Amino acid sequence: MNHLQHFKSPLLLTLLCSLPLWTSAQYSSVQGRFEVDYIKGCTGWQVNVTLNDPSGEFEEPRFWYTGFDAGLLPESDLFHTYDTPGQYYIALLINNDDGIYENNQLDSVRVEVVEPHEPSFIIRNCDNHVVRVEINDDYYDQYEVHFTSTDSEIVAPNTTSSEYDYGVQGDYRIDVQGQFTDAAPNCTIINRGFTTIDEIVPPVITSVETTLNSPQNGHIQMGHTLGDNSIYQLLSSEKNTNDFDSMRSVSGADTFIEQLNTYSSYSCYRIDTYDACNSIIIPSNTMCSVQFSVESSDSGNLLTWDTDSTQASSYNVIRNNSLLTKITDTTVKNYVDTAVICKNEYIYNIQAVYSQGSALALDTAVIASQSGALPAILSYPSSSIDLNDEVLLNWSAPDPGEIPFRRYIIEKNINNRSWHHVDATEDTTYTDTDLDTYTVPSYRISYDDDCGNKASPSPLTTPIILTQVSSRGKIVTYRWNKYETWTEGIRNYTLERVDSAGNVIDEYPVLSGREKDVEFEINDLDDKYIRVRAESLDEEAQISYSNLVITRLQTVMFLPNAFTPDGDNRNDLFIAKGPAVFNFKMEIYNRWGDRIFQTDDLINGWDGQYRGEKAPEATYIYKIFFEDGAGKKYDQSGTFLLMRH
Repeated sequence: MNHLQHFKSPLLLTLLCSLPLWTSAQYSSVQGRFEVDYIKGCTGWQVNVTLNDPSGEFEEPRFWYTGFDAGLLPESDLFHTYDTPGQYYIALLINNDDGIYENNQLDSVRVEVVEPHEPSFIIRNCDNHVVRVEINDDYYDQYEVHFTSTDSEIVAPNTTSSEYDYGVQGDYRIDVQGQFTDAAPNCTIINRGFTTIDEIVPPVITSVETTLNSPQNGHIQMGHTLGDNSIYQLLSSEKNTNDFDSMRSVSGADTFIEQLNTYSSYSCYRIDTYDACNSIIIPSNTMCSVQFSVESSDSGNLLTWDTDSTQASSYNVIRNNSLLTKITDTTVKNYVDTAVICKNEYIYNIQAVYSQGSALALDTAVIASQSGALPAILSYPSSSIDLNDEVLLNWSAPDPGEIPFRRYIIEKNINNRSWHHVDATEDTTYTDTDLDTYTVPSYRISYDDDCGNKASPSPLTTPIILTQVSSRGKIVTYRWNKYETWTEGIRNYTLERVDSAGNVIDEYPVLSGREKDVEFEINDLDDKYIRVRAESLDEEAQISYSNLVITRLQTVMFLPNAFTPDGDNRNDLFIAKGPAVFNFKMEIYNRWGDRIFQTDDLINGWDGQYRGEKAPEATYIYKIFFEDGAGKKYDQSGTFLLMRH
């Protein structure tokens, strides 16, 4: 039988006849005294040596197969097996020591041993029981593809074999072996079984169904029609029907796909197979998943979806497993179901209909609420802060009519940032115990009904937050935010000093603005509880209070920055003045840090004398130490100028 008749290409026939046969060749040593059958092989290769000594001149020929080494005994065997990759010298030693062999008893040849590697290849079925083998490998110099025990072909790296016709459908085996130039044919052989086919079956996607919604681990179940014994590749594209990326090979009737964003996106899919004999890709139809959501609204249940509108021919809106309506305009991707009953659950789905199947979203349930818009709370809530720094909120109840009122909802934001839910109550008052006076909170009130409808929120109210911004001796500056709750406006702000029970001790009227300097008595060492009282312009004034600020004054002594001890009874003494203090001590230093004076006399101070003489005009340093009436210790320091006329 002529085995070459199975190869479909006449050119291949010529090439096969002209290729050198991979039979054992002989490779000579440097001096030609011996030959080896190959100079390269994979691990496990046995090299065979032939001596070129037809006349028997060589005396006791011996070999080192891993290089000449006087410390190792040579071998007389004419073969050696290499189990470790590397480059080696086969060295021949003969005992002849006269004539041409004098001082020339060694000869060698270099061989190379490499690690074997499994060839990577794909068997591609074509119509009428023809196959081609695609080599996806470049480790070896060439690859020998055995279609049968008698028919083979040498294929270059990363190329495809010629067509081979098996003639009839059946189960066959192909062996592929990688080969190196000038190497022994002992490298890894990979064999793979397969079944030939009558024809390539074009792929068809019949369904794409979302089975789990998730931003990262969504699931899709795909149905498809594929042929047996062909390679099919699944491709995907997010929100696109043009730029596809390969995912994986698929087979059978369905494929499960996971780790998808089915929550906020959709994906389009295609399955390709390759006709290697005609060098063409055979694509399937394209089908896209459906991203779907449903929510209850004042006008009904709102369904929204997203998918590719160019591929689908229509959408079926399904409610409770029955067709609700059909939408033929595929650019329309929303629908409001108004025929619902409040508090009833409905299960919806969207089916995108294609010419060769359909895509189905995930069943999604919603509780209907078809109440009209709830009347909003139009009036401003009021806010005030008590002595415990808790915010007291009050508001007027709306008139919900027949709407089944459920509860009020309190929302809060901090420093004009996003609103967040705080609590719910059935009363028109609420106390927020979580006040941070380093921030400015605002509040608004809404309510809902038994169906879960929520009214629009009320106007906001921002309580007065008082802060102490500075303290300069006995003068303290306070500042607060504007209270904007009252529609009639603000009559005035007043700073109040209260005791721990909230009784007013003193008032400090504010003529304008929202900042006030308060001067306390210099000997007022008690903690001062300060708050703001705001009054509205209503005929019956409304009141709102700020948080309490506790002010503690530091005891400070006042010293001049210069004095003139010239005996004119004017500014002759350097004296510390201020509130009543105890255990007073003052020290004076010159510019070099020498102490020149000290005293505990608070009345007379320093007269400018040093060791009975007038101290020179200069800058001096003072340090004073004292205690206040509560026993708290203080120290102050600074510089002053001594001047003389």
